Amino acid sequence: MAKKKQEIEVAIVEVVDFLRINGQFGPALRQVVERKVAAEAARKNGARVTTKQLQKAFDTFRHINGLIKASDTTAWLKSMGISLETLEDYLETNLLISRLKDQIYKKNASSKKYLSSSEVKETVRELAYQDWLATELK
Repeated sequence: MAKKKQEIEVAIVEVVDFLRINGQFGPALRQVVERKVAAEAARKNGARVTTKQLQKAFDTFRHINGLIKASDTTAWLKSMGISLETLEDYLETNLLISRLKDQIYKKNASSKKYLSSSEVKETVRELAYQDWLATELK
């Protein structure tokens, strides 16, 4: 006879306390703040996300995570304890940050010589974004 799995409730405060004790809360909080600051800056610079773009990002996310059917996605969301709206907000923020990185890159990329490879281009784009974040969060 198989044992029945016991359900255990975990309060959010327990997760936060665990992260604080292990030194992971600060970095996680910083990432959330950085994402909010960057998304707001992208919006202020005119970046918008269309329904079609959000749907494409959602489809890509589902594919990467092996969520083939709608029921797979529903089960995954439930297992993660998040709503569809929360996931959509996350994906929209990712798209806005990507647009901000493009804006920063275009503004700061001056030498084509060093940007011939896609790896260098992405590295410079990421560095420009990190510099921008450091300035914004001071």
